Amino acid sequence: MDAIKVKNVVKIYKSKRKTVKALNGVSFHVKKGEFFALLGPNGAGKTTLTKILATVLLPDEGEVTIMGYDVVSQADKVRRIIGWCEGENGGRSLYWRLSGIDNLKLFAALYGLNPRDAEKRIWALLKFLDLDHAAYKLVKSYSLGMKIKLMLARALIHNPEVLLLDELTLGLDVESAIKIRRFLKTLCKEVGKTIFFTSHNMYEVEALADRIAVINKGKIIFIGTPDELKRRVEKFKIVEVTLLSNDAEEIKSKLMKMPVVRKILSFQRRENTLHFRVLVDKLYEAISDIALALKGYKIERIERALPSLEEAFLRLVFQGEAK
Repeated sequence: MDAIKVKNVVKIYKSKRKTVKALNGVSFHVKKGEFFALLGPNGAGKTTLTKILATVLLPDEGEVTIMGYDVVSQADKVRRIIGWCEGENGGRSLYWRLSGIDNLKLFAALYGLNPRDAEKRIWALLKFLDLDHAAYKLVKSYSLGMKIKLMLARALIHNPEVLLLDELTLGLDVESAIKIRRFLKTLCKEVGKTIFFTSHNMYEVEALADRIAVINKGKIIFIGTPDELKRRVEKFKIVEVTLLSNDAEEIKSKLMKMPVVRKILSFQRRENTLHFRVLVDKLYEAISDIALALKGYKIERIERALPSLEEAFLRLVFQGEAK
């Protein structure tokens, strides 16, 4: 069974000055128990689509169902089976003059949870998310990361079947983000929750997503696994070079002077080891030419590489590849 079905959805914003078609015939489905990511540049339609799934916005055309319920005609039923969290709104959807625990008690009551069961669930979530020490503090005193954690707890308070997460880890420190990613993966893979999320963090997407959809200018331009997207832009010729040296600037200069090298995509230094990813023309000629140009250095590895998910995404969205 599909957890989410989106068919030919159109959303138009109108003002006196202009009309913007934020979504233009969007269609896709998310399987039950799937971790599904929606990617796209700013203004592509990600948040608009997430808000339609969350029953906050109405589509102008098309059909959307979650676990078989229509988001327009059966919105009340949809709201009982989804948990929605917007990391990008900075916690503005919380009640800042209430404490963290009172926020959760309020939403537990709105969902009709038994007070005793709600109390246990609230404290379990607060402890897991490292908010138990601030349970009785007013939310207005919380940091951005704490507010995002509290919004996630609120989204999970009624044990929803489907989670809608919009830029969830945007304001979190590295340790908290890692912990929440692990928690979400457990919810999906071991508990069977369906998770639909948006993110600009390509590492996060690659670590979590079973499939991804890429949206640009209101249209879906790719659906598949992260590896499928990378393979679609395989003609994006990349050579990886790893060598023992501390002469980073000299090596960069040598590489950029080579006719076969178009661009240095990335560079990393690890102690006395340098790692370059280089965009080239004529792949196999480039490998031999680079090896010759750097023959005075100890090369540990030089080989062809697939684009990273970030490189593939940028190629697809901004240069029209992989259509």
